[in-house]
Amino acid sequence: MAPFRIHIDLASKEHEALITESAVGLEWEVSLGDSAEPVPDILVTIPERLQHHQYLRNRSGPQPEVLLMISPDEVDPTDLLGVRVLGFLEPHLRPGLIREILAETARKHLESTDAFSRWQEMKERYAEASVLLDLALEMGPELEVRDVLDKIVKHIADDLGYAIVSIMLVDEEGRHLSIMAARGLSQKIVETSRMEIGKGVSGTVALSGEPLLVKDVEADERFAKVRSHGRYTTKSLICVPLKVGDRVIGVLNANNKSRSGPLNEYDLRILSVFAAHISVSIERVRLYHNLERKARELEEAYGKLKIVDQVKSDFIINVSHEYRTPVTIILGYLELLKNTLTDRSHLEKVSVAMEAAGRLSNLIDDSTDLLRLDTGSAPFLFGESQLYYFLEESVRGQWPRFGIKGVDLSLDLPDDLPPVWVDRDKMVKAFDKLLDNALKFTAQGGFVRVKAEAFSEGGVLISLEDSGVGVSRKDLDRIFDRFEQGGDIMTEKPEGTGLGLPIAKAIVETHRGTITMDETYSDGCRIVVTLPSLDSWNRD
Repeated sequence: MAPFRIHIDLASKEHEALITESAVGLEWEVSLGDSAEPVPDILVTIPERLQHHQYLRNRSGPQPEVLLMISPDEVDPTDLLGVRVLGFLEPHLRPGLIREILAETARKHLESTDAFSRWQEMKERYAEASVLLDLALEMGPELEVRDVLDKIVKHIADDLGYAIVSIMLVDEEGRHLSIMAARGLSQKIVETSRMEIGKGVSGTVALSGEPLLVKDVEADERFAKVRSHGRYTTKSLICVPLKVGDRVIGVLNANNKSRSGPLNEYDLRILSVFAAHISVSIERVRLYHNLERKARELEEAYGKLKIVDQVKSDFIINVSHEYRTPVTIILGYLELLKNTLTDRSHLEKVSVAMEAAGRLSNLIDDSTDLLRLDTGSAPFLFGESQLYYFLEESVRGQWPRFGIKGVDLSLDLPDDLPPVWVDRDKMVKAFDKLLDNALKFTAQGGFVRVKAEAFSEGGVLISLEDSGVGVSRKDLDRIFDRFEQGGDIMTEKPEGTGLGLPIAKAIVETHRGTITMDETYSDGCRIVVTLPSLDSWNRD
């Protein structure tokens, strides 16, 4: 540690000798006169001579401790020129006491210098943190990677005082590093530099994934090639990896800091923080542009899909129209033929043909209905209605078919149900499909019960319970899928298209309702439909 420096500027030679003797006894360096170079640790003077020491006006660096050789009662504060005086050395003090005062002043100065050093370090760290904040505010994901890197190296160079800064990224093959942004390097170097992974300082850091502080560039053989070109004039350099997870995507190089002295561990730490920020910024920009590209691709694919879907829809509608006419003619002639036959075997054969033609007609109708529901080409004419208007119509229309098969069909509707907002014709079709499904899977002698009730969420709940074969657990998740039917279709294939429940589901959901299969019902099958009441529909 360097010895304390004390400067004595007194008019009295007697006082000067007294202070000098005490300082020499403390083994301090002593200087005399009306000026001092460098700035001393302690200045002993009188108020009239303060103006001779210009460094006392400097507020940016550490100041000496000032002791005045005068009695405090004799001091006019206006004579001190704003200088902070630590204490007073009165002429009558004994040498031993003067030495104690000097020693205590030295201790105070050490504390003051240490506090100033910590303040300077905090100020520097605050400036570095401000640079990071400025970078964070500027780094929008819409920027290109090169724009982001240019902004970063500019901040590191301008705000942190590095004369040479460069960011190198790993190429797609993962074999070389190339400079993507730099300050303090010629354009030729930026364009032509290419470092193999594992070679040189940058390549070594890219391979190891660990930051590196090279304290003496001239003595490091890994840096020999670039040293010979005279690009670097300082002895220290920092290189830190840019990492995303465990993957190294590049490196940050920095040297030639404006302040004196070699780079140190603190510089390494702060640049490592910048490297982490750079890595996040690069990855965020790349992800943003990748998502943007994917979005464009999806938009293009969706546009093509819409065209294909429209072609498919037009095809199905046109084909359905072309099929419906001949099927209607076939059914008509089969009906005429049936009325002229008397032979039982012939009648049975015609009946089988009529059933097959009828299923084909239903398939055409169901396919067209579902397609129109999907595309929104089936307009819904909503209006206020009571449940019995469409439930009774649906149940009444199904009674003959249920009676022929011997299945009991009942309807239970309370009188106090709230009105709903529905397309009545569409709801009749939906419940026709649900009743048709229940009849299909219920044997002779069984039952189907339709019940309705109000529920607390503000709507009505309609259930269709049957005593049929029920739905196995493995079929529950797909029972409302198109062309899906319960059971083994190879051995238990029921009649129908597998479109009835999907059509009902599409209609109910267009009414903001829900349709589900009750998994807890064990006596057959129970389908539950909910519809919002007129009041809750209006509130929404």
